[in-house]
Amino acid sequence: MPSPTTAASTCRVVLCRGCCCGTTGKHPDTDHQLQADQLRHAPGIDLMVTGCLGNCERSNTVVVLPSPAGRAAGGRVTWLGRILDATLTQSVADWIAAGGPGLAEPPDRLAPHVQAPGRRIAAAPAPADAR
Repeated sequence: MPSPTTAASTCRVVLCRGCCCGTTGKHPDTDHQLQADQLRHAPGIDLMVTGCLGNCERSNTVVVLPSPAGRAAGGRVTWLGRILDATLTQSVADWIAAGGPGLAEPPDRLAPHVQAPGRRIAAAPAPADAR
């Protein structure tokens, strides 16, 4: 029996469902509800669905934040784009089950999907206490 997921090993996953992500208009062959359900029910994932993250040209966007243990090991936030099928979504879930950023390397099939943060995030001013 697998050990239960603890807060120290849980990764936050942000699933964009804004302007282009999650729409059948742009991606009619993608089961967007299945994608959300796959991530929502996967072990080690705390799913947050959000509005547009500004990576519309690379939708569907999934952002993986390291767990506290992963962050302590040097893990950083990972942006993934064009996550458009159940196999890629499962690869994200499998990576997180293995530890996620800082604790496990992402599967090779995710390498072409790693991307820079969205325009809206990259252009946001730093909080006053971070300057």
